[in-house]
Amino acid sequence: MQFDVSSVPRALRRYWLGLVSPARRKLARQRGQFGLDGREPGLRNLDREGIVESDGLRLRYYEVGPQDADLTVVFVHGFGLAAKSFFQQVEHLRERHPGVRGVLLDFRGHGRSDTVPPERCTVTGVADDLHAVLAERVPSGRLILVGHSLGGPVIFNLLRRCPPNLHERIAGLVIVSSSFDPFADHGIPQLLGTSLASQAHGVAEAAPDLAERLRRVVTRNLAPGLAVAIYRRPTDYAILEFHAQMFHETPLESYLGFFDDLRDHDELAAGEKLAGIPGYVLLGELDDVSPENHFERLKKAWPEAWLQVGEAAGHMLPLEEPEIVNAAIDRLVAAVGVCRR
Repeated sequence: MQFDVSSVPRALRRYWLGLVSPARRKLARQRGQFGLDGREPGLRNLDREGIVESDGLRLRYYEVGPQDADLTVVFVHGFGLAAKSFFQQVEHLRERHPGVRGVLLDFRGHGRSDTVPPERCTVTGVADDLHAVLAERVPSGRLILVGHSLGGPVIFNLLRRCPPNLHERIAGLVIVSSSFDPFADHGIPQLLGTSLASQAHGVAEAAPDLAERLRRVVTRNLAPGLAVAIYRRPTDYAILEFHAQMFHETPLESYLGFFDDLRDHDELAAGEKLAGIPGYVLLGELDDVSPENHFERLKKAWPEAWLQVGEAAGHMLPLEEPEIVNAAIDRLVAAVGVCRR
């Protein structure tokens, strides 16, 4: 699917094209911001991929690195995205840490995993997905969990409910553009609260047979705005297309189902489970989805965490400022150490 920039309102289009103009692209490459070198975004050269079945669902997982590694980095993506949104972190992991395993999953209603009814689109449900993948694919060894946006509450939910033998294996966390608090008044939920989304919700409930056509209408209108509104630094046009494509591929049921949970869900009760776990909290300076005041409560509950702010960056740090996320993973891997079996 090619992202049609003509669908973006003229004023927004001028702003967007300004971000990816030849001069801005050249400057950004000189600063090492892109790093794509003409490559297409996406997961490639995987060592393993397949299906984990859980709660009647087929969940797609992806893996790189040695299957018997003592340390595994697990990536948990955000709402409307997919495992492939971490492709730059996976490439970095393979290059810098060949003895470390990387595991990713498309959670329910996203990527290549099963679509589910709206009532099953919850943070708790996604945490169950993550637990199922860990139980089957990574039953032993130490874990570093990396969660972006919705992936943060999912990891906190897992920590809050998981058995002690899993909790004690968690050697570090990287929480990216996320927090304990609901996303109620910011970013994605705010955009999904437009009259367009509200009307789509009502029509979908009344006429489910129209879901596919509605999905195309909603994503055609929302994806351009989302792709532009949450990036703040000059970003390769291929990345913007890549992001828009993931939104386009997300089923309408997922948009509708996660809407209420994203607005109201909090994981404040997970605070006590963070004690003793080292990690990093990463946020973009200009992130409107998870603004800096969301991190105050998280940092207070998790004094072991280091806070790092991406200067002039937005919400999509894994794609927009991959080096920040990669560096946090590097530091945790170095701190944990890699034991060869």
